[in-house]
Amino acid sequence: MPRTSERTSQARGWPWGLAATCGLILLRLAYAARVELAPQEAYYWQYTRHLDWSYLDHPPMCAWWMALSVRLLGDSQVALRLPAILSSAALSWVLYSLGKRLYSPAVGMLTAVAANATVLFGLGAVVMTPDVPLVLFWAAALRVLCELVLPDGRGPGRFGWRWYLLGALCGGGLLSKYTAALLPLQVLATALVTPRGRAALRTAHPYAACVLMLAVFSPVLVWNQAHGWASFAFQTTGRARTVDGFHGYLVGRYLGLQAVAVGPLLYVALLLTAGVLVRQAWRGDVRARLLGVASVPGLAAFTLVSPLHWVKMNWVAPAYLGLMVAAAAGAWALRQHRAVRGYAALSVGVGAVLMTGMYLMPLCPWIPFRERDNLVSGWRELADAVQRHREAAGSPAPLVVGWGYKTASELAYYLPGRPETQSDSALGGDGLAYGFWLDRVSPGVDALVVEDARQPLRDAATRLEAHCGAVKELPSVTVHRGPRPVTTFRVWSCQRWHAPREVAVRQPPPASAGGR
Repeated sequence: MPRTSERTSQARGWPWGLAATCGLILLRLAYAARVELAPQEAYYWQYTRHLDWSYLDHPPMCAWWMALSVRLLGDSQVALRLPAILSSAALSWVLYSLGKRLYSPAVGMLTAVAANATVLFGLGAVVMTPDVPLVLFWAAALRVLCELVLPDGRGPGRFGWRWYLLGALCGGGLLSKYTAALLPLQVLATALVTPRGRAALRTAHPYAACVLMLAVFSPVLVWNQAHGWASFAFQTTGRARTVDGFHGYLVGRYLGLQAVAVGPLLYVALLLTAGVLVRQAWRGDVRARLLGVASVPGLAAFTLVSPLHWVKMNWVAPAYLGLMVAAAAGAWALRQHRAVRGYAALSVGVGAVLMTGMYLMPLCPWIPFRERDNLVSGWRELADAVQRHREAAGSPAPLVVGWGYKTASELAYYLPGRPETQSDSALGGDGLAYGFWLDRVSPGVDALVVEDARQPLRDAATRLEAHCGAVKELPSVTVHRGPRPVTTFRVWSCQRWHAPREVAVRQPPPASAGGR
């Protein structure tokens, strides 16, 4: 039982925590209305317009959450991002609960604050991607696992309901992103390295929970069975085809992105914490085994893959959950040391500055940023220019084909009337999920083809000639962040567009085409 002073501190802390959470929600709602959609968000919004059991490159949870929000609130930017904002608030609560359960309320609060002060989780609170539900389900599963394997855990409960809750959470993770395939392996490994977990494996509940997990995941299986197992080919052989040997620069990119994701000082602390967890787990600390299994294998796997394949910033997010709790616990245990307090405060502060800079970058042109990497500015400006070309072409308005899913999706959202757009598949390329939507457009229509200089249509002359009755290049469009140019788009008029003879979706595209 907590001491009286501890219970009093907890009671006093609740109003502050609730007020901070509500304040963050309001700030993020205001921000969501101001900043243009990231290309991935616009692409997943396209998922909601073609609602299905699953999709080529991702499971459906992100699309389902967005679809529910837009059905209730409309297609505004705030509605699209509301699931991310609410999920972030829920994640903060789960992280607080996890830290409190394993160590103390102070550790829980420090974990939640540190997570919200990072680019990875702070920016993810307003950008809706599959990582949003993935991380929430993952953290919630870890919290339930505490009660099942720790010596002082509450156990499975009546009829083993906590095992079934855990199975449902693992299934929800799998419906969010294929990275969650590591989650049931993590649960199994944790059970094997804890006495209470090994005892549970001699009962029927964990195996029945696995059946429930597969039942929750079944929409993805149903979709894949109907589409030649396209997603699994995309995520396995498709990604394998992109590996072409060791590249040292990829390691540097990986380390740099992760240092930005959580802040450079916190990143160093998390790496040191991983080593501490391994040592403590080896000595028999059950909490260290729980957090270590939740974090260290995933972190090691992505680090080992990094010289062979581009590991993107967000892929490692689930591995940081346990590490953040353990790092917060270590900082709180050593808080009497001024150097530790200073390093912890500076780590959170530097992360918060980076996150704030990323928040303000689209709104404040004076913030230095390499414009080529700015993917949230200029889409309305591009849509206005493309719309003028559409109006000049007369009626009916031509089909819009964006080379690259990013351009196609942003134009679909920001063009007046939000017309059906197409992507690379319309020109015989690999269009990701767009390849499954090609039948929405009738052949023989005129089209406008739009290409971003950051993703050039290198064989434009040959490809356009093969799919257009006549081609004319129109004036290009340069978009800006304030007075600074971001990128330039080339535009072609494609008369009497016709689809490729063989639609690209018959063979899944290589993973290098996308896969966020």
